Amino acid sequence: MLRVSDVKIFPFEPGDLQRNLKAYAEILLDDSLIIKGIKVFERENGGIFIAFPALQGKDKTFHDVVVPKTPEVKKMIRDAVVEAYKQKRTE
Repeated sequence: MLRVSDVKIFPFEPGDLQRNLKAYAEILLDDSLIIKGIKVFERENGGIFIAFPALQGKDKTFHDVVVPKTPEVKKMIRDAVVEAYKQKRTE
C-alpha cells in the first residue's frame, strides 16, 4: 500500500484575492515521489480542504495535474496534509 513518507507545509497569508488559501503543501510518497503545489484552504467555519496541483488551459478552466486513482489514496493524502497543517498552525 502506498504511504505518505513526509509532509512539508508552507503557510502564508495571500491577501484578499484568495483569503481562504492558507498554505501550500509538499508530500513525499514511499520515499520516492514528491508532489508539490498542493493548496490548503480553510473555510470560515473552520473546515480544511486541499486542492491538488492544476494547470489553467487555453479555455481558462483548470485541469488537475495530479489525480489520486482511488478514494483511499485521496483520503490518505488529504488526512496527512490536514494533520501536518494543523500541527504547523499550532506551532
